[in-house]
Amino acid sequence: MSEFLVQELSRGGLLAERGNFALQVGAYPETIKDTMTAKLGVPDLFLVPRELFDHHLGISAVELEFPLYYNFYLKKRKLRFICHRHQLRPILRVLKESLFGPTSLRHELEYRQGVDAPGYPDLAKEMAFFKKDPTLPRGRLRLADCVKPYLFDENGQAEVDGVLVKDLGDDRYRLESQDDAVEFRFQAGCGLAPPSREDRPLEYRPPIFGVTLIGSGHGFDARAKTSGFVLWFNGKGVLIDPPVHTTAWLKGQGINPRSIEDIILTHCHADHDSGTLQKILQEGRVRLHTSPTVLHSFARKYRALTGLTQGQFLSLFDFHPVMLDESVNIAGAGFRFQYKFHPVPTLGFETYFRGKSFAYSCDTLWDPEVLQKLAEEGLFSPSRAEDLIDFPWHHTLILHEAGIPPIHTPVSVLAQLPADVKEHLYLVHISDSAIPEGSGLRLAPTGAADSLSIPVPETELSLAQRSLDLLAHIDLFRQLYVDKAAEFLRFAKYRSYEPGEQVIQSGQPGNDFYMILSGEAEIRRQGVTFRILSRYEYFGEFAVVEDSPRMADVFAKSKLEVLIMSRYDFLCFLRGTPLLPLFRRVARNRLYFAEDLVQLNPRLNELTSYQRSQLMSMLHPRKLESGEILYERGSLLTHYYIVAEGCLLLQGLEKPVVTATPGVFLGQVSLDLDASYHIRTAVAEVKSRVLEAPAQGMQEFFRQNPGFTFRLGRHAADNHYC
Repeated sequence: MSEFLVQELSRGGLLAERGNFALQVGAYPETIKDTMTAKLGVPDLFLVPRELFDHHLGISAVELEFPLYYNFYLKKRKLRFICHRHQLRPILRVLKESLFGPTSLRHELEYRQGVDAPGYPDLAKEMAFFKKDPTLPRGRLRLADCVKPYLFDENGQAEVDGVLVKDLGDDRYRLESQDDAVEFRFQAGCGLAPPSREDRPLEYRPPIFGVTLIGSGHGFDARAKTSGFVLWFNGKGVLIDPPVHTTAWLKGQGINPRSIEDIILTHCHADHDSGTLQKILQEGRVRLHTSPTVLHSFARKYRALTGLTQGQFLSLFDFHPVMLDESVNIAGAGFRFQYKFHPVPTLGFETYFRGKSFAYSCDTLWDPEVLQKLAEEGLFSPSRAEDLIDFPWHHTLILHEAGIPPIHTPVSVLAQLPADVKEHLYLVHISDSAIPEGSGLRLAPTGAADSLSIPVPETELSLAQRSLDLLAHIDLFRQLYVDKAAEFLRFAKYRSYEPGEQVIQSGQPGNDFYMILSGEAEIRRQGVTFRILSRYEYFGEFAVVEDSPRMADVFAKSKLEVLIMSRYDFLCFLRGTPLLPLFRRVARNRLYFAEDLVQLNPRLNELTSYQRSQLMSMLHPRKLESGEILYERGSLLTHYYIVAEGCLLLQGLEKPVVTATPGVFLGQVSLDLDASYHIRTAVAEVKSRVLEAPAQGMQEFFRQNPGFTFRLGRHAADNHYC
């Protein structure tokens, strides 16, 4: 029996141990919180899996940044990793960007006044300060001082610490030591706890202005979730540095992820950016707010991991650059950003909304005595020193980080603040046990139930703003001209329902069309729950457009807010537009066949109810006779297809003929969204039926849902479809 012990880590990856030998296979974000409590502690040796990026989860599979910090700064040893030659450069690029930041800077373009702007930082000089180390040969830190790679040879073998590591292919590995050996396989996502199957909590109703803390701990705190939070403005959320698996956390808290379409990325350390791309690759399209300097670091890191081109990566989201010396509007609130004092370019900010305000320090060293001394030594200009020292303690609510200097603010310095400042101050990036007893300081509370609310007046415009936001998110309404917005506000009537209250009764006349502002609606057929709809979705359209009785019961699953249009007003609103047949198509596709088909495809089955409604508006049925050609290899792709009945043979590549059965999606998928050509010929083997969607409409669907496109394109390529 082998003395090697191979076990799964709860946050992802494998740990192989034998005696004093420890090897971690794969490194998902925060797995260091697992190994810190392991028998041998955090390993200094890692095995890089075949894929550097988990495309399904949307996260790095080789997050070595925090293991590097732990080994180099705490254990005074290098981080070692085993990889293939083609993996070495991307890994080193990610580590170099994380540790040293950008090699070239043009941040003067982020200030209207350029280098003459008050408080303008010399970021290159400030970053270099953190790399000084008189104990090292050159007096400064280099990547070679921190890491030591081992490369597999041409036979897929590498020997480390007396253990022979063999790559057997397909992410299967063998460890040999003397007469002992073990074989195992690394699978993407191995060890991660499966999603909870418990009933979803009731939908959370956020404050008009406030903060929900996702986590308040730091990257080495095994008992706490890493810092990150949501800022709320009139029902819309802005994510700040989302930790890994934030979307799942939001759902577990009853927070609808679609209420959050804006992300602020403050800097590119793994405890701040690991959940950002993951959120981008979830449902829908998001706006990313940061400086071009931070964006380019983010792109360099994750392009290296994903293999995407610059254009493909930037197509995943809408980039909204922030200026550093003027106010910018995000989700209806005013923001002012400032570069903080940190080893890589890092943004803190202040925000103003309806007469109240909030400030976030982000990671920074705030110690007036130290900052003043560094200014006297010439590290800062006088205005930069003043900008850093004069933190805006006057705000209504403040989140300030605390940690280990010199890259974080000492908690002892914050403990000296006046009592009236501490009344509206909460700490993040620190463990509760590290806050001195009797200091008057407190850790920011986490979870939706303990959100921090900032009281502000509710204005008469709030409902109109929410109504227009809903109009903008109903996919079929996007093609309407702006003059229809005023008409929409005249026709749509607000109504709310209490949990359990019946909204629609089966068999009754279809007199109204419903659009969800907030909450959840439960659709039942013959007493069985058929679907749960939430924010930005609609229901009741089938009976309205077909002038038929209701075919299902609808209940408010939680506190439900809707906008209602009567059948007469709804048809008047659609008059003169091409939308009526589209609503008919959605209603019929939902009712009859398309919903069942998506269950058969692992990628289509990932679509949310909202995304499925978008897809339903484009699908048309088409029958094929046995032997009929659907498309030929080399022909221009004009439609995408889902096989509905029968089967198609995909011919024309050196690979064996592929049989496409019901649920298979056909058509080239790429983030480039360029004109495509079929790489196979599709022939009906028997009488068959497909659902087809025009390429132009589908490409817009792909653009609006980049995460789905990202995964579907990879899945199709791996399975030789199209």
